[in-house]
Amino acid sequence: MEGGPLYRIQKAVGLGRERARITIKIATYLPLLTWVPLLVLSAIQGTAWGSSVRMTFLGDFGAYTRFLLAIPLLLAAETVVGPLIADAAEHFIISGVVGPKDYRAFDSAVEKALRLRDSVLAELIMLIAGYCLSVTGFKETAVEAPTWFAARTAGDASMTLAGWWLIVFCIPLFQFLILRWLWRTFLWFQFLHRVSKLDLNLYPTHPDESGGIGFVGHAQRLFSILLFSYSIGAVGVLANEIVYDKIPLKNFAAVIAAYVIIALIVILAPLMVFSGKLIKLKRIGLEEYGKLGTSYTGSFHRKWINNDPPNNDPLLGTSDIQSLADLGNSYAMIVHMNVLPVNPRTPIQLAAASLIPLLPLLFTVMPPQDVLKLLFKVVA
Repeated sequence: MEGGPLYRIQKAVGLGRERARITIKIATYLPLLTWVPLLVLSAIQGTAWGSSVRMTFLGDFGAYTRFLLAIPLLLAAETVVGPLIADAAEHFIISGVVGPKDYRAFDSAVEKALRLRDSVLAELIMLIAGYCLSVTGFKETAVEAPTWFAARTAGDASMTLAGWWLIVFCIPLFQFLILRWLWRTFLWFQFLHRVSKLDLNLYPTHPDESGGIGFVGHAQRLFSILLFSYSIGAVGVLANEIVYDKIPLKNFAAVIAAYVIIALIVILAPLMVFSGKLIKLKRIGLEEYGKLGTSYTGSFHRKWINNDPPNNDPLLGTSDIQSLADLGNSYAMIVHMNVLPVNPRTPIQLAAASLIPLLPLLFTVMPPQDVLKLLFKVVA
């Protein structure tokens, strides 16, 4: 995550050192470039508060969630996700999953990912796309009544001073950060795909129940921070629709469900590149350990059940029973082996990260005490 034109600019001006601390500072100060100017400009035109427009700036839920919370979180997430993703990539070597004969191919996969991460063209395209989405979004959500960011004159909507800053800087920045994370998620997927083509050292009886690459699934859990950040940005927009446009919350149920499903697919899809190897590993493991089990249990049966122990050896204290139990545990571990290197709790955690920021929407249709009762029933 420590790369790209933005990182090089920071490094050139002396901000490359202690980048995590600097990134947190920048994330903290970003509202001074987004929310605060919007407040000042809308106050100048008398639309920050009061009753001159249908939706004032201080009454816009989306302004709070996107510019005070979501944008800083999307930037600060680099300091959390970046190092841990790097550790996960390094663990392929440390754990021995990638052997010495594939070190060169592994290095090549890393270099290709870093080269694309540092692409000026890629970030320029994302910046242009952010502006396009900003302008398109404004046109598609034409206001029917004056708001803090748009006024209506002669039947047409025109942007206020705050609206221009919203379209020219704030929304493009929000879209750019989202697109930047989607791009880096794709690069991680591409890296995992290249690694999956190597001759990996996987074992069906590995205790992580994923052949030895369960650490990759743990790394995917980190992307819950991104889903949480995006949901925070979206909840304010939905709240505006419910409060000001009087659209019932239930009308958004299908959209919210689709969003959670798509989010899970985007985050978990990269892990599917290992499914082929894990399915084959599980099948071969069941066959090989099945043969070993048949051989061992046959010998055990003849020795102890058919009353033919050599030299009348006593059963008490023998290691045969423990070996039989260990073999059974090994076979059971293969049976329960995952064909996707992810803990079953991971999809639940990702879904929760997507939905938790949306919970305040329940307050628009239910009293607070009823919402708390509902949550207690779900958790209990």
